[in-house]
Amino acid sequence: MQNITSVIDEIQQGNEQLREEFISSHREKIRRYASYVCKRQLDWQNDDELSISLIAFNRGIDSFDPGHGKGFFPYARFLMKNSLIDYFKSQGKKGNPHTVPLPMDDGEYATSPSLAAASRQEFEQEINRRERAYEIALFKEVLGDFSLTLHELVESSPRHGDTRKVLKEAACRVGAEAELVSRIYREKKLPIKEIQLLTGLKRKSLEKWRRYLLSLVIVRTCPELEELGEYLWGKEPSR
Repeated sequence: MQNITSVIDEIQQGNEQLREEFISSHREKIRRYASYVCKRQLDWQNDDELSISLIAFNRGIDSFDPGHGKGFFPYARFLMKNSLIDYFKSQGKKGNPHTVPLPMDDGEYATSPSLAAASRQEFEQEINRRERAYEIALFKEVLGDFSLTLHELVESSPRHGDTRKVLKEAACRVGAEAELVSRIYREKKLPIKEIQLLTGLKRKSLEKWRRYLLSLVIVRTCPELEELGEYLWGKEPSR
């Protein structure tokens, strides 16, 4: 698995070929998120929203600072979302009937400062809800790549807090091993023997909680699932 922060840093140092490769490899992610914000499937050949999102993504590469505590992908989504919102506003003022209605404006329609503040707060809360919903939907997609469903995961999750804590610690140790993580994503399964040696957990426990541990490793190592990772582990330095 690539270290996204290192890749971004190299691009910021002037590696334009890596920039092109990085953007090209994430075009589908850009399209998927822009479609989610716009609430319809977008096409690269016909929709200006994708060009706007691509420009914002590229701007994110240049302005990303890991010291601010957010990973690159949540940051890039923030920029894409804001650029699309600005675009929706400009198109709405032109009377374009095909733009997506915003859940809340920036206060220009508010009749008092207090109402404007409440409107902005409500808008931010709605955006946060949509961001969490987006990551959950993406998490379900990634689980599908591993032939797992969210329902199966819920059914096979440990109820005891101590067990969950031990498995979260194990996921951290697995997530720190780049070659092992690459193998997991490549083979779409957990190499139980290697993880047993790495973590010291009994094979019987690893077999029993295999699905749950796999889901933790996915959340721990997928850069696009940082918000879910913060929910499970708390706020940490960018991955």
